[in-house]
Amino acid sequence: MKQLLLLLLLTCTVRAASAQNPDCKVLLDSIKGTYAGDCSNDKASGKGKAVGTHTYEGDFKNGLPEGKGKYTWPNGDYYYGGWKKGLKEGKGELHRFEGGKETLITGYWKKGNYRGEYENPYVINNVTNDVGRVEVTKLNDRDFTLSVTVESLAGGGQAGSGHPGTTVMTNHQVTRESYVSKSNNVLTNKEVTTFRGIVFPFRVMMNFGNTLVDIEVFEQGSWDVRVPINK
Repeated sequence: MKQLLLLLLLTCTVRAASAQNPDCKVLLDSIKGTYAGDCSNDKASGKGKAVGTHTYEGDFKNGLPEGKGKYTWPNGDYYYGGWKKGLKEGKGELHRFEGGKETLITGYWKKGNYRGEYENPYVINNVTNDVGRVEVTKLNDRDFTLSVTVESLAGGGQAGSGHPGTTVMTNHQVTRESYVSKSNNVLTNKEVTTFRGIVFPFRVMMNFGNTLVDIEVFEQGSWDVRVPINK
């Protein structure tokens, strides 16, 4: 019986010694202290848990959180999601606790900074073959507008537009959320259509004769869209 107990004690001691890796380096200052987990070239790599002033449990690479993991602050707040080189990266969720209430922030991070609820601020869902490279630019965060400039590269256009050689928007359909007003300004070889008072995320399918552009914008603000059409 004594031999069995001694064997169990030795086994537990060996496991504890192997689990705690005092010579395995963790390079992120806030979680330096004790480390238990996988190690490679004297650095935390693989699955592990590091406890310093803060705590991290998850994937490591070359001594830093990389992959997926949970990072916990002393007050109980925590982030779970993607990591790269010790910084939040990709999809994740941040849980904050204050006054007995939990606040949840979900979305995407880039180099440790929160980018927003969506990975990309906009997406071009569909265009017809005669559309060139659509350029989308965010101008500011204040005005909830979307200005669409369509330009005919070959000097064509719809008959009856009032400006020969100008391609104009002939129809549009909002398939997500809404806007308050719309205005058009027709120039030589181009037309500018501005949607104002937009509720985001905003998706609109626009027709320029037989040409189609379907765009969805997720982030609030003022947006400029350039649509070159090869006709």
